[in-house]
Amino acid sequence: MPDSSQTIQQKNNNLFLNSFKLLAIVLIAIGIFIRFFHLDGKISWADEIFTYLRIYGHTKSDLMQEVVKSQILTAGTLLERYQSPGVNKTIIDTVKGLAIEDAKHPPLYFVLTHLWVQCFGNTVAVTRSFSAVISLLVFPALYWLCQELFQSKTVGLVAIAIIAVSPFHFVYAQEARMYSLYTLVILLSSAALLRAMRLNTKLSWGIYTVSLILGLYTHLLFSFVAIGQGIYVAVNQGIRASKVVIAYVSALLVAILAFSPWLFLIINQSDKVQETIEWAKYSLPLNDLLDAWQIHWARIFFDITPEYAYPNKLQNNLWFTVIRLLVILLFYAVYLLCWKTPKSIWSFVLILMLSTALPQAIPDVIFGGIRSINARYSIPVYLGCHLAIAYLLAQKAILSPNIKLGKHLWRLLLLGLISLQLISCAIILPKKAWWNKAYNTDNIAIVNIINQAPYPLIICPECGQDWGWGNVLSLSYLVAPQTKFQLFPGTNIKSIPQTFSDVFFLNASEELQKSLKKEHNWEINEVFKKNQSLWKLKQ
Repeated sequence: MPDSSQTIQQKNNNLFLNSFKLLAIVLIAIGIFIRFFHLDGKISWADEIFTYLRIYGHTKSDLMQEVVKSQILTAGTLLERYQSPGVNKTIIDTVKGLAIEDAKHPPLYFVLTHLWVQCFGNTVAVTRSFSAVISLLVFPALYWLCQELFQSKTVGLVAIAIIAVSPFHFVYAQEARMYSLYTLVILLSSAALLRAMRLNTKLSWGIYTVSLILGLYTHLLFSFVAIGQGIYVAVNQGIRASKVVIAYVSALLVAILAFSPWLFLIINQSDKVQETIEWAKYSLPLNDLLDAWQIHWARIFFDITPEYAYPNKLQNNLWFTVIRLLVILLFYAVYLLCWKTPKSIWSFVLILMLSTALPQAIPDVIFGGIRSINARYSIPVYLGCHLAIAYLLAQKAILSPNIKLGKHLWRLLLLGLISLQLISCAIILPKKAWWNKAYNTDNIAIVNIINQAPYPLIICPECGQDWGWGNVLSLSYLVAPQTKFQLFPGTNIKSIPQTFSDVFFLNASEELQKSLKKEHNWEINEVFKKNQSLWKLKQ
């Protein structure tokens, strides 16, 4: 007897599912490879400079003494003193430096990375490899969350396949910062909460409590995730004193108590914390904010340029058309999630996204700021989007009982999205810098100009801020070790040795230009300008 249409349909579904399982294995293998390929190939930017400074037990105050003294130092000396293990420096120095100078960064990532480099070496590649290894743990954590949330192996499979080669997660897997660890603890905490609500045992709530503590000691913005989880419990359990609500409140209180020593440091240094995040108050027009939100979200799948626009109008229009289509896909995914799933599922995904997105976006829109367009601060938002898209693609391309043309089109869309991701990763892989390196991407062009001089001196005026000395140390990795730097706390530059062939100034302000002209009758010419500027003393 010929096969019935239902049997043919089932065979077709099984064939695609089995083929997709093989594809997922290939994608995981590619994801592992790209995470560890050429780990030291990208430039070290200012935030990573901060990581190296901290994990080796150095302090900003030590570095600031160099700025105050304004002695001429080589790049090699700067790296040896502040980017290498310090003599008699221990893990206690790492925690102490953070506690005294920069409490807004909880110590978990820095402590773990300190232990990692002690075991495996202190090169840039080794330091970044900790993030790469942690990013691999994201795969099983995401699968566990999908099992707890959707009770679907297929959704978990699709979610892992698209996160394995996601250009956004690839970029942060190769960075010596806490964002891979932040991603991991968000997923673990989310899955642990759902498991605790399902089992409602002391052990399951204990595991959830530990995940909250780890999250708080990883990144301050995890507090939004924890608050969102409380909202989720209230939405699905009500505010009555049920066993689940009491267990959640108890877990949260224990986590806050465990975090209270560090919380005290943050409150005690609130002025210093505000000073270090002044940059986030820079204001953008609403249209620019909307464009940036779309561009950053699309980078989960599509990231072929580190810029926010192409100079060619046609090219820019085509690029942004793809981005807007991906945004439309996201809205449809959220709509389908809310339409097809029970409140316990769709509310979890929406709250995960909104509990972080709204506290950042609303102040940016009303008061001005750029908190919401810093992609690294919106990782919970992107994970929520990731879950919605994974559910949509699993339902439409694999789990749907229909075998009509629409299902084949959804399968093509799934493969097309994966292709966009692979193309994006292939573009990013050989680059020395990408958008996540922020203003330090300019250092490649700056160094190319400096290297043309036979015996240059690089002066950093007004170098007392984090971005100033962070930029100098970032440049120190790129220039020859014997290249000379001179750091000044302000614009009062009394003299410059005559022994150098060329004298360059980093990011010379108008005040500095006037001071040089007034005090010494020196003129400097701008030789590079983008996010940063490079100036050269006119001989």
